[in-house]
Amino acid sequence: MKKLILFGILFLSHTVTSQNNWCGFDQKMQEQFLQNPSLENQMYENYDRISNGQIVAQDRVDPIIIPVVVHVIHDGETGNISYSQIQEALRVLNEDFNMMNSDAGNTRNTASAPFLPVAANMEVEFALAKIDPNGNCTNGVQRRNSAIGTYNGDDDKSKFYSGGGLDAWDRNKYFNIWVVNSIDNGGDPGIILGNAQFPNWGNAGTYGVIIRHDRFGESSDRTISHEVGHCFGLAHTFQGGCGSNGSDCGSQGDGCCDTPPVDEPHWSCNVSQNYCSQIPNGDFYGFDALDQFENFMSYSPCQYMFSEDQKSVVLANLTNIGHLSNLVSLSSQTAAGVNLPDVLCKADFESSTRVICVGNSIDFSDYSYSGVTGRTWNFEGGNPASSNDSAVTITYATAGIYEVSLNVTDGSSSQTETRASYISVLPNPGLALPYTEGFESINFPDNYNFFVENDDAGNTWELTSSAASSGTKSLKLNNYNVEAGTEDRFVSGTIDLSVVDPSDDFLLTFKYAYKKRNSTDDEWLRVYVSKDCGETWSLRKNIHGNGLGTETSSSSYTPTSDSEWTTVSITNITSTYFVENFRYKFQFDGENGNNIYIDDINLYPASWLGTANLNLETELTVYPNPTNDILNINFVSPKSQSVTIDLYNAVGQKISSIFTGNVDSGINDYTTSISSLANGIYYVKISSDSFIKTVKLTKN
Repeated sequence: MKKLILFGILFLSHTVTSQNNWCGFDQKMQEQFLQNPSLENQMYENYDRISNGQIVAQDRVDPIIIPVVVHVIHDGETGNISYSQIQEALRVLNEDFNMMNSDAGNTRNTASAPFLPVAANMEVEFALAKIDPNGNCTNGVQRRNSAIGTYNGDDDKSKFYSGGGLDAWDRNKYFNIWVVNSIDNGGDPGIILGNAQFPNWGNAGTYGVIIRHDRFGESSDRTISHEVGHCFGLAHTFQGGCGSNGSDCGSQGDGCCDTPPVDEPHWSCNVSQNYCSQIPNGDFYGFDALDQFENFMSYSPCQYMFSEDQKSVVLANLTNIGHLSNLVSLSSQTAAGVNLPDVLCKADFESSTRVICVGNSIDFSDYSYSGVTGRTWNFEGGNPASSNDSAVTITYATAGIYEVSLNVTDGSSSQTETRASYISVLPNPGLALPYTEGFESINFPDNYNFFVENDDAGNTWELTSSAASSGTKSLKLNNYNVEAGTEDRFVSGTIDLSVVDPSDDFLLTFKYAYKKRNSTDDEWLRVYVSKDCGETWSLRKNIHGNGLGTETSSSSYTPTSDSEWTTVSITNITSTYFVENFRYKFQFDGENGNNIYIDDINLYPASWLGTANLNLETELTVYPNPTNDILNINFVSPKSQSVTIDLYNAVGQKISSIFTGNVDSGINDYTTSISSLANGIYYVKISSDSFIKTVKLTKN
């Protein structure tokens, strides 16, 4: 038996490759009904009252026009769909809801499948909004180039700006559609093409449809019609399975008496398919009709129609559910401007990226509205420097920070959009080695040496003089008591590693200071590197939870002593990254925890240690920390020398000697077991004639 959950989810495959375990739908449904057992009864009570005529649609002479806003969340590439594709999607939606689709006549009308006579014109029109919630002109489309929510359109993240997506517009005035690159399926087999929220359940800020970009605006695909059906209260045709003889058709299955009971989804167009033999009371046909696979609420690739009873459900809900009644009101149409003429009101554009290296190109697209008949682009520092095309590719040959402007006209008026310091072109080759950054004499961010990615527009990385490992400044992320789920990144400019000998070891070292707010916090610091100017990234270091720090501070944390700074050495940057346009990125994933500080970032080949142009201390790292058994010790020696590595307890007593002998210059690694030691605090000490380094270790 299939039951309907809070969300309707479409896993559609025309090649039938994603049928097995196709959605995990039952599990989510059961979770929702366990949390709120009354939801199932509410759903069937509503269907039964509509079926019995107790809830009816309001008579109206004016057309039902639903204002639509489309939120496009993309990565600057194919997911940033064109305005014409969005218009095509609304065309498909309007045709399907008004029985104007060219394939409507394919609906069967045979003795055993008399479905064409019950195919319904819902008389509902969808129109892109022309006025936004602030009273400004709009073309009904919002766009965001986002690092979060782009590849997986998570139902929560993609629907909130703080999650890297875009916030819903007031559902009382606008119908929200989110278009994303892909949708997370929670690890289950199959592909999720779209999902939707029932009208009277769930968060008002998430009501609407989320859909993959390649299933929105494709004339042969009906995902959008299926999902909007869910939003207006329609269940799957296979809802509730076959039901039982003697029960009313309006109180079981999908609540519609003219959609025969179906026990499982349709994955084909088998004209003889008949999964159920039960005939519920009040059944429209009065006999065991074949399965209605042509219904838009099935999973069949042959979807052509909604039924008259489905129309009754939709129109009754549009009348009697508060926010839907508001949505289809004349005042909503006026507020959203759907009946206004198209006028030129805004010049607008978007670029595929805003940061590139010298010699690379950027795609620009004109998204001005409405009625544009001509345009003039101006690209400072670009080639070509100007253009009149709606979409253009610009190459930048010289490093710098450049302005872009666009002037558009409809033949009688014009609008201009100018964005200063919009494009950053990074040098190639980048900064020379050795690279040392202590944040003492830079602006941060500066659109050249450092960039910040702040998806939630909240607190993010910034310069601070309140703490430093060396000097007077460091980077701080004010993360104290910030909402969980945030991701904040700072990204370097380009650095020239092409001079490094491929056989040499290479190091990226830095220091951080951090304390948890609560002992259970599991916050993450990740370090990525790029060998193509930031087009792609590879993870090179993960530190989280107790590995990031075991000490807590119930107040906003600021380090006050040198001992609170931890040194990290990253030694897995291989020769494939020895390029002229190397970049690095730090990302912190917050969990309602505490502040973190970064200082003294260094990049250098191990063979350069001890030379006149590189004066760095020996670096010592122990991991995992805490540990209950194996302890790895990594240190960088500036020269060949004799060293001793010892282990001490918390009161300074020497417990054991881990290593004594000569080491080579560069990276040195040792591994030992401490499983026999009691739980507690210890110290690893490495010493030579020229230096002493100590790191605190927790055994648990």
